[in-house]
Amino acid sequence: MKKMLLLVALLVAVSAAAQGPVSHVGQNVLVPGTPAIMSVPFAASPAKTPSYCKPCLFYTGDFNGNGSGADGVDNEMGGSLGSGEYAEVYNGMTIPKGYTWTITGMFVNTLATGSSNDDPTDPWDIRKGVSSGSGGTDVKSGTDKDTFKATGNSGFGYSEYNDKVTLKKKVVLKAGTYFVDVLTSCQTSSCSGGEFFETDQESAPTKTKCTGTNCFGPPQPWDDTYFNSNYFGIAWELTTALCGSGYCDQSSYGVLGTAKKD
Repeated sequence: MKKMLLLVALLVAVSAAAQGPVSHVGQNVLVPGTPAIMSVPFAASPAKTPSYCKPCLFYTGDFNGNGSGADGVDNEMGGSLGSGEYAEVYNGMTIPKGYTWTITGMFVNTLATGSSNDDPTDPWDIRKGVSSGSGGTDVKSGTDKDTFKATGNSGFGYSEYNDKVTLKKKVVLKAGTYFVDVLTSCQTSSCSGGEFFETDQESAPTKTKCTGTNCFGPPQPWDDTYFNSNYFGIAWELTTALCGSGYCDQSSYGVLGTAKKD
């Protein structure tokens, strides 16, 4: 039977009013019969300004483990899913009107079962026009060298890592809304069975600024993240629709490069 690994299989179960939330493995208690999700608050280590976002165009903010909607979404190629299988998380990215961005790198923060994804490179992708049921059109994509380093955060028995790719060729983009993904690649035999879940930050941005812990740059789209997976048979669905209200609102991710006023 195919494993239920759309999202981390650690759940909230309330057995009685006198008892608090209990983490355990099982089906999604928010939407019975659907894949399990990670959804219980826990203590994270003290946040630090991320050194991995330099030069930083934007960063949505640190994983908020104390938030009521703390969670993670499966984002990996290979690993526990098997050879040729993938689960992708595409996050909205808005370049403000009147600016051109030159992108030199991209990253996601992810909870992982091991200290390495073993693969020296990761696929990345930038798309436009993504919507429910449609992957839109590809703008730029590639596979480039990545680094995989601990952030100092952890939860649900997993440590969090920053998975960052440095683009061999810079990507120049005009103002508009795009959708980006860095797909953690785990395809070597020593990495088989590894699990990777892109973390969520739970502080909604305003129209003029980001509000996540240690966030940087212009506010990025809220509740505009899409999940796409051949393993789970899900094509371009909003993560909020899959996770339930209050969950999977915005990933902890960012983009490196420089901005120029037109």
